[in-house]
Amino acid sequence: MRNTDIKSRFDDWLINPSETLDFEVKQWLDLTDAENKGLIAKALIALENNGGGFLLIGFKDEAGRLRPDPDRPQSLDRFTTDTMNDIIKGRAEPTFHVEVTLQRHPLTDEEFPLIRVAGTSKVPVRSSSETPRSSLKNNVYYIRAPGPASRAPQTAKEWDSLMRRCLNNQRQEIIELSRHILAGDIGALSSSAPKAQDTLKAFNDKAMVRWRRLNDALADDKAHKITLGYWAFSASISGVSNHRTAGEIVAANRSARRYTGWTVFINPTHLSSGPSMVDGTIEAWLGKDEYGGPGFADFWRIDPAGHFFLLRGFQEDELDQSKRGKLFEASIAMWRLGEFLLRIADLADYMFQDGYKVHVHCTWTGLAGRRLYSHTGRRSLRAGICNDDSATTTAELDRATIRDLLPEAVKSLTLELYQRFSFFEPSADFYASELADLKTGQW
Repeated sequence: MRNTDIKSRFDDWLINPSETLDFEVKQWLDLTDAENKGLIAKALIALENNGGGFLLIGFKDEAGRLRPDPDRPQSLDRFTTDTMNDIIKGRAEPTFHVEVTLQRHPLTDEEFPLIRVAGTSKVPVRSSSETPRSSLKNNVYYIRAPGPASRAPQTAKEWDSLMRRCLNNQRQEIIELSRHILAGDIGALSSSAPKAQDTLKAFNDKAMVRWRRLNDALADDKAHKITLGYWAFSASISGVSNHRTAGEIVAANRSARRYTGWTVFINPTHLSSGPSMVDGTIEAWLGKDEYGGPGFADFWRIDPAGHFFLLRGFQEDELDQSKRGKLFEASIAMWRLGEFLLRIADLADYMFQDGYKVHVHCTWTGLAGRRLYSHTGRRSLRAGICNDDSATTTAELDRATIRDLLPEAVKSLTLELYQRFSFFEPSADFYASELADLKTGQW
């Protein structure tokens, strides 16, 4: 299965892979060997117990850096979804499902298997068999631990984290059952505190001035110059600060969970574009590097006081020349905003004490003349054309809303946008299924 989904951006993971708690890397493995199957099972069990993640195959450590393993097999036919699930069935209890896609390296054009682990098991998963040389041991609840490494829990805290993740997955069933009741409170999401929104707008406007100066300085023939439209999201946190330093925030952002390959507040270490301190904020501008089109030319800022800004050009404008500036993909707006809100919650959990509020400001511009469409064809859409050039929305959210009612939060901030396309209104299932795919990594 080859991944051609416009939502999925794993280029940075292939160019500059690094292992984290939710991203593991293995060199090429002979999948006819029992020990290698055990290694795969161990890694996948640990990722499932971690709450989900990815296993990338085909890279090995060379002098402290992960590089493509030269021992590439002649065929990747064994690296399939069915093969990986067969490995799990005989070695994990309870069993769980994974999905494999072949990701093409943007520089070498070689393909590498990327295994997505959803992390939705409602009870801890243990190994149910053992390999002769103990690559996999029997009856072990493998987890992802700092290092990173896959091993059994060793402390009460690690056991507690494992159990809490499983209980949270069970909790999602309760949330789904009560969602239709809670959905009636959506109007409350947009009742932002005026003072907080004024502060956020001032931060947003200052970031926009800075970005325009940088973008306008690019030559008109640069492919990554944003000329046809963009989306910009900003957020501000109201609460009791933990007074994290800029360096601590950069580290927390780097280690935060990634739901897509080209993630929120991305910091590709192989590029020269930041982040650095500018005007007292952490700033990165990927338009400094001629890395890709407008969908890669991110500009972002994080103020340690609790203000966030992210701007990116439309991926749709990286299609062929005849379609540039003419399309608006229906699912992408949900994914980008959903991932932004989840990252804001992750950073707010680190930067602030419990009980904080999140004030959000969203802008989409360059919309006039664009047609709404679904790139996968699985959504039945009226081909509405937008006549307005921009849409702006605001909301006040809290941690529980972002974590537990993400579809409702995203709807509160995007419905006005979608209705500009001939009054299109995505169904509740549209929001729920797309954001469920985002949270479980189903590209």
